[in-house]
Amino acid sequence: MGLPRTLRPDLCLVAVLAFVPSLRAQAPPKADLLPPVSVEVVRLDVVVTDKGGHPKAGLAREDFAVLEDGQPQRLVQFEAYARPVAAPPPAAASSPSPPAQTGQAIGPRPPRFVALAVDDVHVELGSMVRVQKALTRFIDEDLGPGDRVALVTTSGTQGASQEFTSDRGLLRRAISRLSAKDRRAEWVNVPRITEYQAELIERGDPDALWLAEMDLMCDHAGDPVELEARQKARAVLSEAVDNARLTLETLERLSRGLAGLPGRKLIFLLSDGFLTGLSAPGGAGFDIRRVIDASTRAGVVIYSLETPGLNTAPGRSASEKTFPDPVTVDVKFMIERKSEEAALQAMHALAADTGGFLFDNSNDLHAGLKRTLEDTESYYVLAYEPTNTKRDGAYRRIEVRLPNQRNLKVRARTGYFASGDRRASPPIVAEKQTRGGPGSTGTALAPLPVQLSADFVSVDRGVTELVVSGHVDTTTLAFVRDGDRYKAALEMATVVRDETGTVVATEPERLSMDMTDAEHERLSREGLPYQKTVTLKRGTYDVRLTAGASGALGVASQRVEVPDLAPGRLTLSSLFLLKAGAGAEAAEPGADLVLSQAVRRFRRDESLFVQLYAYNAKRDSSGATSLVSQAEVLRGGAVLATAAPEPVVTGERDGPPVPHVSRIGLGSFEPGEYELQVTVTDRNANEAATRQVEFTVD
Repeated sequence: MGLPRTLRPDLCLVAVLAFVPSLRAQAPPKADLLPPVSVEVVRLDVVVTDKGGHPKAGLAREDFAVLEDGQPQRLVQFEAYARPVAAPPPAAASSPSPPAQTGQAIGPRPPRFVALAVDDVHVELGSMVRVQKALTRFIDEDLGPGDRVALVTTSGTQGASQEFTSDRGLLRRAISRLSAKDRRAEWVNVPRITEYQAELIERGDPDALWLAEMDLMCDHAGDPVELEARQKARAVLSEAVDNARLTLETLERLSRGLAGLPGRKLIFLLSDGFLTGLSAPGGAGFDIRRVIDASTRAGVVIYSLETPGLNTAPGRSASEKTFPDPVTVDVKFMIERKSEEAALQAMHALAADTGGFLFDNSNDLHAGLKRTLEDTESYYVLAYEPTNTKRDGAYRRIEVRLPNQRNLKVRARTGYFASGDRRASPPIVAEKQTRGGPGSTGTALAPLPVQLSADFVSVDRGVTELVVSGHVDTTTLAFVRDGDRYKAALEMATVVRDETGTVVATEPERLSMDMTDAEHERLSREGLPYQKTVTLKRGTYDVRLTAGASGALGVASQRVEVPDLAPGRLTLSSLFLLKAGAGAEAAEPGADLVLSQAVRRFRRDESLFVQLYAYNAKRDSSGATSLVSQAEVLRGGAVLATAAPEPVVTGERDGPPVPHVSRIGLGSFEPGEYELQVTVTDRNANEAATRQVEFTVD
């Protein structure tokens, strides 16, 4: 079987937009807009644990009470999710066998997105080594098959980041590029005035000022030192505030950026700790409630992990040039002890007020990462429409209670800024949306949900390409009603950057849609597919897909690796998932298959087809290859079904590569998230290569 037509760039728009009769490069005429109607809904991820810290399952909607500013709120949504129980793998069969019963979860776990936020602004060199080791082990040992992980740094260092991916190799390389960023000015360290001590001096603490004066007098005895001590303290505090702002603004932007993603959205903050500097002169300190507001609107939970490890007693920093003075040692000890506690207050508040927790006072950072991930597997989702509809920009405080339950602990987000405050994004992220009618009044358009899959393939020898598959949910797109037609314009663009951040490819495109009512309904129901093919040489790339229309913007991004296809090592293309086209019989030979890559969702009555290419197969003395492919379906890390091995045909030595296609029936699989893993073994070379891809059964 050849490459499906929807993988060919010259035919992709014709294939996926065939039901739209008129796609013209012209702006739509001015007319009344029909925006979606939005009702603000606050969505809460709630974790309930017993006295031992174990998740409490089995609670019902009636067990919960939600209050906003002390006023009871009516729940409009309730869902419960529990950790799935893995099943043992079954024996191999000629086709995938049905999954074994694995113990009923309260609900299938939604996709999980974990953003690893490494606070390299506040992580010292020794801590960074510990962070890299723990993160590498976490990536290798603890991630589930459906987990997507991203790596960000608070310094924003180019190259030390990774977009959401399930590719462990990409994540390991990003982790290896991490480094500590010492942003403190050297002159403030001789003599040493800590950030917390500087904050105490700014507050008027006499002991903190006396300690700074004594240190200065040891450095240049006899000179007046109070003014110099205050000046240096203010410089240290100003620097601390700037650094804290970098960290907190990164968390705020990151939280808001996760708003368009489905499922469980998590930020793991790894830091030595920092001060917010709320006592800084001129109100320069960062209001941490901005991050809480962003997390509530985006449905994000933050977990904080202290990176220095156990510290039984305050000691001298490696950067400290002076030795303790017996006269000042007691005061110094007290201030440094309180400094350690103060540095964790912001991390504790970020976690506690978003539904997470702080992991501290431990040398086993990996254990903290593992425990944190496990904590995210069992939870409840509550949603309510606030009874207070004033758009006054005030901070609304949320409290979740279990009035009829004892000895249980509840963790959930604790507040948000009402609309009208400049610091808050206009819409609550969790929204109930209906299509606007002729009498609808204008409201701010919601973001355009965009999904992306960037995949490697080579269909011509020596030419490596990325197939960029996208999907735009058009239910939030404003259309112009012109008689019996629906019109809208959409700007699409694919931008590819290499590891240095240099743009190596851009693919802009404008789509003008002119549809009947039936076509508009179908577009709203099925969304808009998108596909481009970009030729690239080997390397690692960041791929970004944007969709914009009338003030709305959707963005999706992914990091992907184009491997070296030089002869010598077995290499596989990405796995491409396909389904039978409309009206085609899945079992028919040569059935018309349609790519289903950006939205990998399949009905149980459909067949899933997986296509791949194998490169660099070793040939024996007669010139023959001997490749065998085997597919496995996993869920929660457990193998549920294994297909019988299939021979893989590679084609002639100098001819084009030949695709290998396998068919998997889904009728025996329960609805939920799965991972498909395909391993190709080269018997001539005694080596194997594996590719994985996630998919959903509805």
